[in-house]
Amino acid sequence: MFEKIIGHENQKEILSNMIENNTISHSYLFSGKKGIGKASMAKEFASYILKTSNIDASPDFKYIKRQEDKKDILVEQIRKEVIDDMYISPISGDRKVYIIDDADSLNITAQNALLKTLEEPPRYVVIILVAFNESKFLPTILSRLTKISFQPLKLDELKMYMKEEYALDLSDTIVEFLDGSLGKAIEIVNKNLLEEFEKIDKLYEICCTKNEVKALLCCETIDFSVDCLLDYLEYILYKFGKYKTIEIVEYSKNRLKANGNYDIVIDHMIVKIIENI
Repeated sequence: MFEKIIGHENQKEILSNMIENNTISHSYLFSGKKGIGKASMAKEFASYILKTSNIDASPDFKYIKRQEDKKDILVEQIRKEVIDDMYISPISGDRKVYIIDDADSLNITAQNALLKTLEEPPRYVVIILVAFNESKFLPTILSRLTKISFQPLKLDELKMYMKEEYALDLSDTIVEFLDGSLGKAIEIVNKNLLEEFEKIDKLYEICCTKNEVKALLCCETIDFSVDCLLDYLEYILYKFGKYKTIEIVEYSKNRLKANGNYDIVIDHMIVKIIENI
């Protein structure tokens, strides 16, 4: 079971045993860092529960997430997509499964509305909350959930996946920066950022040689307005113990957020890094 999911062997075993022993709970919390595969595992679990290979086409499955124009998952959405729907009997089998992704964005009113359902769910309903920040939940919600905790992927698992699926050999530094997040790795590929990361590796090497002109020329090929690139530069400086330079990067981030002139901010950052590296 769960052959499509990378890593998380303990969680696979726990969920497989529940399926095989028919001890599936009515409600779960899949918790852990963002981008490590919680939602993918939840969908695979739902596939086994509903006995379907195409979970998204199942009439007995619903995937709920925060609407793009909303800060929270609101009570109206929970009532419409979960509470009102779950009292309609399953269509193709004997169960219905609801996954609520980013469930830690449920506001208090929505959580209270969901609470009664968690206390007295229809016998055929399984609800899976997928979340990063458990502290956002009411204690009464948490007490009614079967908790499955997920850890970041191991570095070798992430490297192997990227090699097998994308034919990419990521450097150890990039993989360490991703901190076990498959979601971040895929985002880097989808946004064509891998070359930018490699340029930053080269920029660090140039800075270490104290060659200011060459470093500034290298910077001209990197778009530091992309959010994660300054984070990656900061990570490299931290990894190699260049602690005095970290504040310089943080200062530059803040100046860019305050609409400082991009070229001036970046050039100043590189000059100060070279002085303090």
